[in-house]
This record gives sequence, C-alpha cells and structure tokens, in this order.
Amino acid sequence: MKSMYLMAGRICPMMIMMIFPLFLTELKAQDGAEKHAGKIEAIPARLADRISGIVNMRYQYSDADEGPDGFDIRRARLDFRGTVSPAVDYRIHAEFAGNPKLLDVYVNWHAADAFSIRAGEFKIPFSLENPYSAYAYEMVDNSMVITGLCGYSDVSGISASGRDIGVNFHGKFLTVSDYSLFEYSLGIFNGNGINVSDNNRRKDFSGTLTAHPLKEISLSVSHYYGSAGPQGETFRRIRTGTGARYDNNKLLIRGEYICGMTGNMDSDGYYLVAGYFVHPKVQTLLKYDYFQRDVSVKETRQTNYIVGINYFPLRNFHFKLNYSRRTVAGSPDINHLALQFFALF
Repeated sequence: MKSMYLMAGRICPMMIMMIFPLFLTELKAQDGAEKHAGKIEAIPARLADRISGIVNMRYQYSDADEGPDGFDIRRARLDFRGTVSPAVDYRIHAEFAGNPKLLDVYVNWHAADAFSIRAGEFKIPFSLENPYSAYAYEMVDNSMVITGLCGYSDVSGISASGRDIGVNFHGKFLTVSDYSLFEYSLGIFNGNGINVSDNNRRKDFSGTLTAHPLKEISLSVSHYYGSAGPQGETFRRIRTGTGARYDNNKLLIRGEYICGMTGNMDSDGYYLVAGYFVHPKVQTLLKYDYFQRDVSVKETRQTNYIVGINYFPLRNFHFKLNYSRRTVAGSPDINHLALQFFALF
C-alpha cells in the first residue's frame, strides 16, 4: 500500500506540470492581444456582487459521561462574492462563531470550461463530501473519515475545515446536454491549513477526477500527497479515496472509502448515506459511518449508525435532526442526539 501512495504522489505533480505550460501560453496570448490593441481596458471591481451568510444554531445531547448537553452557535458566516471581469471573480468568506477566522479568500480565472485557475485559501480538492457547503450537506456532522483524513480534525493535528492555501487548476470537458462527462481539480498547497503560513520547505499536492456517466451519477477518485510538521521534523501525510454518488434530487445515495498514512500510522474509513424526500419539504436519512484512526490499534475503531430527518419549511431556512448510536471498540455504546437549524440570508 505504501508503494501505491508514493507512486500516486509522483504522478500528481507531473500532471500539474503538464497543465501549467497551457496556462503560460494563454497568458502570453492575452498579453499579445492587449499590446496589439494599444491599451488595457480597466474594468472597475465592486466590493461585492452578492453578500450572503448563514446562522447555524445547534442543540446536542449525549449520554456519555463527558458528553455535550446544551445549545451553541455553531456557525455565523458572511460571504462576499464579486467579479473583476467576465472571466475573473473572487470570494471572501469569514467565520464569526467561536474564534473568528477567514475560511475562503481566493480569486478565480476562468480561461475556459476545461481550464480555470483558483489562487488563495479554499477547500482542497479531495473526496466527494469535502466540497459540500455546511448549508447543503445533508447530515449534522461530516463523516468521520472526512473529519479525520481531510483536514477538519485531521489525525495529523491540522484543524482547517478541509481548507488550505495554494493554487488550484480545475475544469470540465466533454459536455453532453447540460452536464460534463469529466471534471478534474488539481492543487498545490502549503499543507498547513488556513490562516497559517508554511512551516517547512515542502509543498502538498491534491487532486480529484470525477466522471459522470449520467447526469445523476458521480464516480470519483482522489489522492493527497504531502507532509506536515516543522522543518526538520516533517512526516508524510498521504491519503487516497474513491467514491460514488447517485442524486436525482429526490433519492440520494453516496458512499466513499478513504485510507491514509500519517507518519508510520495507517488509518482508514468509509461511509454510506441514503436520503429520500418523502415530501417536497421533508427528507429522511440513514447513514453507516466507520473510521479507524490507527488500523493496528483495535480501540481506535468507531462505528456510527445514524437516523436523520431534514425539514425545509422555507427556501432559506431548515432544520436537521440526527440520532446516532456510536459504537467504540472496548467502550460502552453512546447515544447522541443533535438538532440544528440553518438560516441563510
């Protein structure tokens, strides 16, 4: 398995280096066109074309000895989006709940459907689940394997809401009707999380390739190759995942398997979630969620069995209710209840 990680880690940088010259060629072509015209047209940028935000309140109860029992403001976010030109847009997305921080700060250049560049701070291209926004995600909490191996409360010690600082190359091609058969996203990152500069001389690489044989179906493979820790004390941080999703806006089925190597520790996990709208405003959910932090230590294994229901009384307002039975190897089972509401403005 480790040799597979290393091989994929070499392939990812090579793919990025193959695409980068295309970007340089496009820049030269645009530069030449501007010189030929004799001037560069100045397009004033507005503060934001759209300002939005979310408020997310939560109640939790657990029968664990030190489990939560109470209310909290989980998220309070403002999101500014604007355009500089028809091909260039930007985003500034900030969190004010808990410790205020910037979540997303980036600029996008859309050269073509098949090739765009994003630079700044944003979610890394890894897995089917990580790109979901908190508002759009069906469950109350992320899958455990996403939390543990995708930079949320990562086993490497990085806590960054699945985000990092870097440059991303992305696009879609072979468009059929109103969807594309393939999408790709490749990125180079510091590997140290959000709002933090790099503390070693190595850069991390992450990429996802997604196929859509039908509009409702997504088949995805992802790989992350990098390191963590200060210079002189770095350790490898490698993840590989594969997943599938079916979503026709009424029935949802999604599952992923992800394995990772952090230093000398191997981790793995998977989940399967199914959702169905029994009414245009009511969605029911079932989920099986498994994660083992260290495959060599049985006591780090946890399985969650989750039943959920989402209620959408208004377009920009909804409730999520999740009950989970949490089974941790070598410990008593835990009952956990979470109710949260979202208001989007």
